[in-house]
Amino acid sequence: MSMVRWGKLKSLHEVISKLPDCRSRQGRRHCLSAVLTIALGALLGGAKGYTAIAEWSHRLTQNQLKRLNVKKNKTTGMYAPPSEPTIRRVLQRMNAELVDRAMGEWFLSHGGSDEALSVDGKTMKGARRQDGSQVHLLSAFLQNQRLTIAQREVSSKTNEIPELKRLLDPLPIAGMVVTADALHTQRETAAFLVEEKKADYLFIVKDNQKTLHEDIAQLSPNHFFFPVTTMEKGHGRIETRTLRSSTALNDYLDFPYCGQVFELRRERRLVSRGKVERETVHGITSLTPDRANTERLLKLTRDHWSIENRSHWVRDWNYDEDRSQIRKGKAPQMMACLRNVALNILRLHGCANIALALRSCSASTVQVLRYLRL
Repeated sequence: MSMVRWGKLKSLHEVISKLPDCRSRQGRRHCLSAVLTIALGALLGGAKGYTAIAEWSHRLTQNQLKRLNVKKNKTTGMYAPPSEPTIRRVLQRMNAELVDRAMGEWFLSHGGSDEALSVDGKTMKGARRQDGSQVHLLSAFLQNQRLTIAQREVSSKTNEIPELKRLLDPLPIAGMVVTADALHTQRETAAFLVEEKKADYLFIVKDNQKTLHEDIAQLSPNHFFFPVTTMEKGHGRIETRTLRSSTALNDYLDFPYCGQVFELRRERRLVSRGKVERETVHGITSLTPDRANTERLLKLTRDHWSIENRSHWVRDWNYDEDRSQIRKGKAPQMMACLRNVALNILRLHGCANIALALRSCSASTVQVLRYLRL
């Protein structure tokens, strides 16, 4: 999305101001929009926790605090930023699912219907619930625009499979292709995406669907269309990918809306050690060959992992998320949500190097407020 298109988005402050406040009216000194916008601004500057957010807010000028909708202290007549305990309590008590949904809809409303959507989970290793279980989040990520547009916490009493439907159910994803790993290769999930969401799917097939996996693996070479091969060099290795697809099983497989199956062979040659690693992956998609040739299937399978490389890893590297000790209430999900929003904003402003962009924002509060359109 270009800067011009970014300018057409309605104000982020307007979106935040419509969120319901989780606090009692009694004793409330700071409006919710001010607290959340300050937290987001601090994260754009690289803040990693409550204390860093509070310290960032206390470095703001009176004019900047006014622009952030901070209220005046009745005694001093000065704009007074929220304290660390206030910021902490708000983030712990917020309805994180509601915030995630509002933010996701804000970004998704300006995306294209021809997008591909990666779905994958991430465990926040430093955050633990009262029962000792780790916080696990399931996210949806636009592959082309590199934006996280949905996120949902997975309860310790369930797993990702039923949560995928709850994650995508409120999203307008008609016409999109949803990619997921083998865990989500489920008949119910495939039917939900095609019938209810009017979307397509591309799933990896492994031994959790043993019969399906064996059926694809046993296809002979003459059952496949002409393959496509790509080769890349970098980071001391040469990686070759070869994908071929087939419609030979369309009338045979007991899997909803099968358009074609495919086989992907990967070979990684480590130049310095002369070592070769080979892997064969199988998959299934609702996309028929006239809608997705082998080149597009290869791109979709590769770009699926952009959610790991462009979202999960980026949050770990730049915000040290896996070692974060924020764990009480909904704060882990809220912080992950705000980190996603911060990364989305930077990408929509054309920032290719996230680490450099965060350092630049850390050195310039003016730039942060410009990014927030305040």
